[in-house]
Amino acid sequence: MLLNRAQAKLHLGVAIPTALLTLVCLAFYVRESLEAGKPVGGGSGSGLICGIVAGLVIVFEMGLWPRKALRRLRLLPTKYWLAAHIWLGLASLPLAIAHCGFHLGGWLPATFMVLFVLCIVSGVYGLVVQNVLPRYMLRNLPSETIYNQIDYVSEQAVKDARQMLLTACGRNLSREQAFEEEPELEGVSTHTIVIGALRQAGRTRGRTLETQRVAEARGDRETLWTALSEIEPFLLRGDAAQTPVNNRQQASQWFSRLRSACSEDGQSVIDILEGMCDQRRQFDIQATLHRWLHTWLAIHVGLSVAVSVLLAVHVWTALKYW
Repeated sequence: MLLNRAQAKLHLGVAIPTALLTLVCLAFYVRESLEAGKPVGGGSGSGLICGIVAGLVIVFEMGLWPRKALRRLRLLPTKYWLAAHIWLGLASLPLAIAHCGFHLGGWLPATFMVLFVLCIVSGVYGLVVQNVLPRYMLRNLPSETIYNQIDYVSEQAVKDARQMLLTACGRNLSREQAFEEEPELEGVSTHTIVIGALRQAGRTRGRTLETQRVAEARGDRETLWTALSEIEPFLLRGDAAQTPVNNRQQASQWFSRLRSACSEDGQSVIDILEGMCDQRRQFDIQATLHRWLHTWLAIHVGLSVAVSVLLAVHVWTALKYW
């Protein structure tokens, strides 16, 4: 859930009552602890109240899961559930600490508290990455594409690069990959090629196209085809392939040497190849950030389930020995 000015009214409407409830519970706890001369535990009146409130919050937090499964019932809008999920979850931690009297006790409460803290930390981490990474990607990854179509778009980039060399240089006579189905273009000084890939998001489909004008560079045919053969693995697999252009700085040096080895006519082709490598490099960054953005959820859910189970066991044992 995004935290921004547009959502300030929503979050304040949840955060302020939550903070007041938490402060009231903690005030009772502090008062009773001062009267006792030491931090009281869960058996005290205020400690029990803090524990009950924290337990109810945990039950509510887990309610977000079935809420998503029952979204067709049109219960409270999801944004309100998420806002309450965030602020009540944060408030439950000091209440739980007060309930345990600032000591872990036996193995069950100790395990519960450790997992509970980890659950809160994972939730905060998820909140941070959900607010930071999408903005970073929008600002720094202009070539970002749909995550599950990165491989397809990369394959299309290789096809575009080969077509560009066919257009500008002609067939690569030193390789078997001659593209017999493509006619060789003769007698044209400059050519316009269209680069792009069909992309789909849900039921929406579209082809992102870019028109590039390249000069005829038949004198650099062998050099440019050799260069493409070296960077093709990177365009297809990114950092998983060992090529001279994996690293941005090394790629800059490699393309500088390539420019020196080619005539002026081949410079426009090199510019496009360098742009394709930069696009693939952005895809790799996007894939890494995508994993950061989504992997935390599995960890957070797993910890939440473990905390819920231990909470049930804790309540049962507390009632058993009451």
